[in-house]
Amino acid sequence: MRFSLITLSALLLFSGCSQKGAFGLFKMDEAQERAVEESRSGTIVQSFETKVIFSSLYLNKIDPKTYKDGEYFIAALYFENDNRAIRNLDIAEYGYHLTLNGQSPTSIEPLDDKDQRRRLMPTQNSWNRYYFIRFDSAAQIALALQLENNQTGSVVLNYRKGN
Repeated sequence: MRFSLITLSALLLFSGCSQKGAFGLFKMDEAQERAVEESRSGTIVQSFETKVIFSSLYLNKIDPKTYKDGEYFIAALYFENDNRAIRNLDIAEYGYHLTLNGQSPTSIEPLDDKDQRRRLMPTQNSWNRYYFIRFDSAAQIALALQLENNQTGSVVLNYRKGN
């Protein structure tokens, strides 16, 4: 009983001390807030080893005026055993295939560290490879962005069109 009263008193005392929460320290503009909402991430694991970490961002909902003539994504990919000093491989050279609702992309553009489009991606680190990906417009409302490999498996990141 005595311990409960001491604990309750301490909780009441310290709960009134803070004027600001931790989230007040993070300032995001509207596009960055939508980017956090539209971010998805998944992994491909084989035999308890992570082969790929796949994160993506659906740009059409973030900036519908700019991205309206197709389906646009920024993807961040981490590949196991990635040795950039030897050669610069793309998604296909790692043996992976990317599709949106079963359709291949119309373009995949690697993004360098200084590309402004990367600033919207909540995941920023030096070991990911970043890509700007465009697909033809999809008729379906539900979008399934899939990264797959015959040997290691696949991961699907789901989105919905519209506001």
